[in-house]
Amino acid sequence: MKVVVRFLVIVIGLAALPGWAGVRPRYGGTLRVAMAESLASLDPTQDGDAVARARVTPLLFDTLVRVDAEGRGHPQLAVAWQADRSFKRWQFWLRPGVRFWDGTAVTAETVVAGLGGGAEWKARVDGGLVVIESEAPRPGLLAELALARNAVVRRGVELVGTGPFLIQNFVAGKTLELVANDGSWGGRPFLDGVQIEFGKSLREQMVSLQLGKVDLIEVGAEQIGKVESEGRKAQVSLPVELVALVGGAEGVREALSWAVDRKSIQSVLLRGGSEAAGGVLPEWMSGTGVLFPVQVDLEKGRAVVRKTLAGRPGAAVPTKSDPRKSVALSFHAGDGLAKLLADRVALNGREVGLPVQVVASSSGTAGAADLRLERIALGSGDPGVALAEVGRAVGVKVGAGLSAPGEIYLAEKKLMEEGGVAPLFHLPLASLVGERVRGFSADKLGGWGLEEDWVEGP
Repeated sequence: MKVVVRFLVIVIGLAALPGWAGVRPRYGGTLRVAMAESLASLDPTQDGDAVARARVTPLLFDTLVRVDAEGRGHPQLAVAWQADRSFKRWQFWLRPGVRFWDGTAVTAETVVAGLGGGAEWKARVDGGLVVIESEAPRPGLLAELALARNAVVRRGVELVGTGPFLIQNFVAGKTLELVANDGSWGGRPFLDGVQIEFGKSLREQMVSLQLGKVDLIEVGAEQIGKVESEGRKAQVSLPVELVALVGGAEGVREALSWAVDRKSIQSVLLRGGSEAAGGVLPEWMSGTGVLFPVQVDLEKGRAVVRKTLAGRPGAAVPTKSDPRKSVALSFHAGDGLAKLLADRVALNGREVGLPVQVVASSSGTAGAADLRLERIALGSGDPGVALAEVGRAVGVKVGAGLSAPGEIYLAEKKLMEEGGVAPLFHLPLASLVGERVRGFSADKLGGWGLEEDWVEGP
């Protein structure tokens, strides 16, 4: 006992020294954040702006469980769970004493009423437990429940949650101001508040960070190498975002897939964790990447073009002089990296006889293009759930409960063939903090746990 007391005295004494004072968590201050995407609604069930929604939702609303990149479940509103042998029936024991912001107790009834997702499963109350049942086995249900859209929300005139921060002010698509939830079941956050600015380009974010106007920004995959060469340490996730060509004629998509020099683009433009992709899922998640080629084969690409045109009587090879015969490839107008990648796809496409016209588009005009370059957030480290998320993005239903390598492979093929998906790259999510920030740590999937952060100074 004397040894323990002496050790505590030493630790307390060191903590009082100036050199240690700067690393002690402190309450107070506001964290200023900038994001590229713009949330028009804070309702987690809304589609679109997946990265921003996945980062903002946990600040406001809790899910039953949290699942890490290794697939391990961690308690949130539920402290324990159990599935039957068929994985068709799950039971969840709730954390006692949790309340919504307005003081309403979290019960099995309020959880069942507040779950946002679940078109393929149903939740009900059974003796104080939350029970979720489905017709098909769902061994990956925990990963599904951890998705932002399955957060527990009380819906009325306003959205009410149980998260570590409360909504103080929200201007759709522009700003969000949060204040600490003193009654949070996980304990009050160190921060007094969080201010988020939406719709800021990556360049604007970097300039604001350098000027000390914001504390936390996003870093593009193409910026990671430059940031680290300047002596700053970006926190980089595993590759969790798919860049792919989507839609268009199958022959055109296949020809471009053979033509795009993925490895060259990855090594020159996309450094710092990005990967060339032949399959829908990154290798760390699926283990099937070796089955999907990523090498360039211009001869195969040209052969596909000739075969495609042969099936169209009277068709001529597209030429630059006739833009009506070029392939229109769209990218999101506000995405600088997508523009760079689309330009490289166009350059490679010409080498197999496909003139490609790159066009900027908003979400409302993307459908006018022959082909789209899209960035799709995988949303989960569970391969079955990630494939289902890609399927939602391209309008193809992926079966539930996929886990075996053979099942994953077939589902990837289905998305590529029926969903018109030609994978190009897998990108990580990266973050960078300013000098005031302490305690920040992004997880392997790119999530932000801001309730453990604090700031030095005003």
